[in-house]
This record gives sequence, structure tokens and C-alpha cells, in this order.
Amino acid sequence: MTMAIQTQLPEVVGYIVGETKPYRAEVLAFRPLMVGEYLYMEYHGYNVLAMVQSSLTGSPVINQSLLDPRDVERLVRHIRTGERVYYHRGVIKILGHIGNGGKLSIPPVPPPPGTEVFRAPRSILAKIFRPSGREYVRIGTLLRDPEIEVRVNINRVVSRHLAVLAMTGMGKSNLVALLAKRVAELGGTVIIFDYHGEYVGIRFRSVPVVTLKPTVNPFTMDFEEIARLLNIRRNATRQRMILYECFEHVVNTRGKFFDELKRCLQTRVARYGPPAQKVLEAVMTYEGYLKKIVDESIPSVVERIVLGAINVVDLSELRLHQADAVVAHWLHRILEARKEALWSRNSRGLPVPVIVVIEEAHAFIPSDEETATKVSAESIAREGRKFGVGLVIVSQRPRGLDPNILSQMGNLAVLRIVHPEDQSYIAKHCEPVTQDIIEELPGLNVGEAVLLGDWVSVPTIAKIDHVTEKTVGIDIDAVAIWSGSS
Repeated sequence: MTMAIQTQLPEVVGYIVGETKPYRAEVLAFRPLMVGEYLYMEYHGYNVLAMVQSSLTGSPVINQSLLDPRDVERLVRHIRTGERVYYHRGVIKILGHIGNGGKLSIPPVPPPPGTEVFRAPRSILAKIFRPSGREYVRIGTLLRDPEIEVRVNINRVVSRHLAVLAMTGMGKSNLVALLAKRVAELGGTVIIFDYHGEYVGIRFRSVPVVTLKPTVNPFTMDFEEIARLLNIRRNATRQRMILYECFEHVVNTRGKFFDELKRCLQTRVARYGPPAQKVLEAVMTYEGYLKKIVDESIPSVVERIVLGAINVVDLSELRLHQADAVVAHWLHRILEARKEALWSRNSRGLPVPVIVVIEEAHAFIPSDEETATKVSAESIAREGRKFGVGLVIVSQRPRGLDPNILSQMGNLAVLRIVHPEDQSYIAKHCEPVTQDIIEELPGLNVGEAVLLGDWVSVPTIAKIDHVTEKTVGIDIDAVAIWSGSS
């Protein structure tokens, strides 16, 4: 039998009523219960933490049987001071018995009806939500108790990955910027693939931020990546065959990439006719543009990563299919470099673990289309934990994400989501999510998030710290601009 926690308990919030289960119960309370509020109970020798999942207020007198609003008016006028004509109930999720070090385990028995329910003491909440250790970093405070700091385990982000999901404007990029800052403060390395240029201008006093052009050395790319850059589709088999022949020729000659590629294609036009001509036209069409991102003289992408910094890869000037090829190339090379480092005991490759962030992930790893990034991202989702590559996917359209990759995200930060299809998609493909939590997502405000998975001790509803250094991506004041006051 476990001894009760030696702490002065706050006053009683209410009592357990009705039938209960080891992981769920109902509370009849003296006051309205707040969703996300943490409660505490002691029964059968267990010291138990619970969270309010749903809350309601009703009245046996002022109820649906009344047919005239004037009846309600008369009842309200005649209610004596202090007289209770309504009740407060709440469904609570039992998070577990509080063991040594704040670790939780579900008790094997349910709480008996009549058990006193307290507001969780701050000493207990601090032990659970503010664990010590270098791997824990602050990202905010408890939504229902701002005095309690919330810390997350960065090691678990690297080993189990993370999905940041929310509607537009609810604080996704603020959370990403905050996490990147915290990782860099630990000396860690973050690479953000920034499709809309939201992080390009960000600067922190405490950590270095570098902006990298999406330039790649064509001799470090594979055929699929080159085909993607030139927008040669998978079903264009003749065109791909011709491009492959000339790509192999260019790799062997190591000359000027586009000059050699065009020269080779011109020799193929007489032999293959229109298919070769179409590939040549594609090269000539994209050549001027692609010279901005293809350069034979630059080092490989891995060599350009600045260790111990936030690396922002600016994709804002690229078309989607070109950005897809670039992101896929980076992801593939990063994973291979981490493998090489581990196998060579850091004599080659990328010597430190990294976290890679894919913004607008629904465009790069969609559920209804095969992309180059999807192949590389799936490899990291599946193998990254073994080699120290953590994947963070960020999206305002969860139902557009590839379900196989989404299901491998062991951690979630879900901000406000209203669309029922998005809610059900998250519940279906994300292991840590329960339907009760999903139902509360529309009630979240900007910057409020449900944190689930291995990076937190228990399901957490937090107010995320605001990153003041990030100004791009926030809503613009159109009226102030029009009036000339901004």
C-alpha cells in the first residue's frame, strides 16, 4: 500500500458519483469544472491525478420541461440568495497513480463513489509538468494554472517525431520557432524547410540562425530528383528513359551540367524524335530558373549545415514540384549522413543528431499523391530514431497528410481545429489521441495546444510561450496599411 502524499490539500471540489472505471469517472462538483483542469484523489492507498475531459451545468428546476420563457423569469426572480437550483458535473480521465519521480501508472481499481476530489496541488503539478533534466525544455504554462511551467522532452522528439497540427493562424509556426530556439539553446541542430519564408527573417540573441539557399549540387542528386526538378512525370516513360541516358552521361563526364545535358539530348532527338525533343524543351524552359538552385561548384547539402544552429532552407521562390525535389534531396542526404557517422564512429557524415521540420507538410507528403519528399520522409519516420534524425511535420490540413507517416508521429501538438474531417482523421491515424480530447479542439484559442505522446508525462493542455522575435507569418493589419498608419 502506498502512503498518501504529504501535502496540504486544497478544499474539496466535489465527489465521485455513479459507476466508475480505473481510467474514467464522473464528478458532482460545487463549482463549474474547467476542461483541462487537473484534479487529485486518494483512494485504496493510491494518490491519483485526473484531468477534466468534459464539463456541464444543469438544473432540475430550470430545464427543458419549461415551455414559456416567462416561467424561467419568475423562477429566477424567486431564487433565494445561496439557494442551489443547478448542478455541475464533469467527466474526468484518470491519468494515473503518482509514483516516485512523478511517474504515473493507472491504478488497478476504480475510485469508489463518494471519493473526495480536490483541485490538484501545485506541488504535485510542478513535479509532473516541470521535470528536471537537460532533455526537458520549457514551452509554456498549464492553460488552467499559469503558475505551473510546462516542459517537454526533446530526446523524445528526436526518437519518436512530432506532428504540429492546427488551423491557419492558431500558432503552429510560433510553436515551431520556440522549439527550434530551445533545441539550439541546448547546442542542437535544427533544419527548417520554409516554403512560405516565415522563418527567413527570424533572429534570436541567444542562438544562431542561418538562412540557406535551396541550392544543390546536381552531381549529388539522383535521377528521380533531377526528373522532379524538370517536371518529367512518372508516366512519361519514354521521356524518362531518354533523360536517364543523358543524366548518366553527364554524371560520367562531370562537365557543365546543363550544357552537357542539352548536348546529349540534342543527339537523342534524331534517334528518338518527339519524346527527346520534349525533354530538351523542358531543360531549356527550366534552365535559367534552375541555375538558381543547381550549382556544380557548391559543397553537398550536408556540408553546408551549420551545427548547433537553426538552419532555415528558404524554399519561398520555388515551384512546388521543385521544392519537393529539393526537400527530398536534403532529407535523403541527412539520413544517409547520419548513418555514415554512426557506422564510421563520427569520422565521416553528420556527427550530431538533428531535427528536421517540414512546413506545409500536406503539400510535400500528401495522402493522395506520390511525391519525392514522401519517400524520404517515410524513411526518416521509420528509421530516423535509430540514427538520430527527428522529423517534425507541420500542417493546417491534417486530412491531407499521408496516413502512414502521420501514424508514425509518436508526439502531437494539436492547436485549434474545427473541421470535423480533420478531427476524425487525427483520431483515426494518431495513436495518442482519444475522442474526448478531439471534441475539445474547437474550444482552444490562439496559442493554446493539446500536447500528447512520449514528450509529455500526461496529456497536457498548455498555453504556448509567445516568440516575440518571429514577426513574419502573423496576420497583417490591412486597414492600418491602407490608411497609411503602418
